Amino acid sequence: MSSENDPLDRYDDYSLQLVPESEIKSTWDIALVRMGLTVSVSDLVFGYTLGLLFSFGNALIVAAIYSVIIAVLSILMGIIGVRERTSFALTSRFAFGREGSRLPSLVLALAIAAFYGYILGITVDVFPGSGTTVGQISYSIALGTLFLIISGLGFDRGLKWFARLGVPLMIVLVLVAVGATIYEAGGFGAILSATPEQAGKQTMTALIGLGVAKWLAGATVTPDLMRFGRNNTAVVTTTIAEFVVGNLAFNMLGLILGLGLGQSDLGAAFGLIGLTWLASVTFVVQSITVEMNELYAASLATSNAVGLRRTPTNLIVGIIGIGIAYYGLNQGIIDSFLEFISYLGYALPAIPAIIIADYFIVQKMHYPSGFDRLPDVNWRAVVAFFATLAINIYLGGFVNDTLWHSLPIIGGVIYILLSIPQTRDSWRRQASAPSPLTG
Repeated sequence: MSSENDPLDRYDDYSLQLVPESEIKSTWDIALVRMGLTVSVSDLVFGYTLGLLFSFGNALIVAAIYSVIIAVLSILMGIIGVRERTSFALTSRFAFGREGSRLPSLVLALAIAAFYGYILGITVDVFPGSGTTVGQISYSIALGTLFLIISGLGFDRGLKWFARLGVPLMIVLVLVAVGATIYEAGGFGAILSATPEQAGKQTMTALIGLGVAKWLAGATVTPDLMRFGRNNTAVVTTTIAEFVVGNLAFNMLGLILGLGLGQSDLGAAFGLIGLTWLASVTFVVQSITVEMNELYAASLATSNAVGLRRTPTNLIVGIIGIGIAYYGLNQGIIDSFLEFISYLGYALPAIPAIIIADYFIVQKMHYPSGFDRLPDVNWRAVVAFFATLAINIYLGGFVNDTLWHSLPIIGGVIYILLSIPQTRDSWRRQASAPSPLTG
């Protein structure tokens, strides 16, 4: 492993190293980058979907419940990142082992790469001519290439600067669109009393589960940004910015558009209120922020999974995403996106559940030897992952559960049960350790 002062490692954003204290970033910049994920097309689309399915009050309940669940998960993962100065990929080594961490890294990289592709497709979908094969391919390649170049610049050179531009612009677009929608619908009272276009098609529980599944990957990779944070307060502050100011607020704005316009095609919906051109420009600028975050997180996870630097893995993920964007557009981007989210709820919940259980319960937030004495593979974590995957598939596929298999709980419980002797030894060792004040 190269030295901490190697310029290539700085450009690589310490993908497989601890972040030095000299690289700590401002809480404001981290918050803006995190909000860039949720002040986004995907959250607008999810809120828009809620508006097609539920009344205003019920949709707001769905958005609030899943936002709180995801915020708690994000805070716990962020605390690990800021305490240990580790990315998600390195954090997963604590629970899964040096080589075992390739499993969660690969699963998360594939999930985020697919998510990146679908967001790319949603952005392309609002462009004029995106209904043709030539338009879909051309837009996907052009935008995908742009995102790849900017994502490759890393946090300092890319992410934070486009977040400063993309987040405010997206807010302006949506506020203008909401105002036009309220006017088109005949006032806000008409939206509050509007009958959803697809009422009864889905249950509230199912959409809470989908909302959690939608943000599992984003919350799980919180350490990727919070390893640059100052302290635990920065974790809480930026999480509130991301999942309350960003996620919940944009779900509400999308909800107003869905109830007010009742059009299943988001691009056509913007056309109804004469904002296609503004939506196209804004979606491109803002999606740069989102897609850079997605590529950045996926490339870091892939670096750990395959042992390469972030630059080539960034390219690999970007190319896969372009193919997924084209596939999603061909299948109908919104329905295809929601179906993809439902599949995330099978494999992803186990990963943060196991990592959090190991860090906070089994190890009591203390790895005395750091990475030095970690096993190659922690088989308890691997067994817990596959056991959880099997249970989740059974619950979702055979019992028709729409919520519990999406929550990051089952994997943690299984891991703790498998780790009773290790938990006992860890707690005894820390209880008998001398106080730093007494020597």
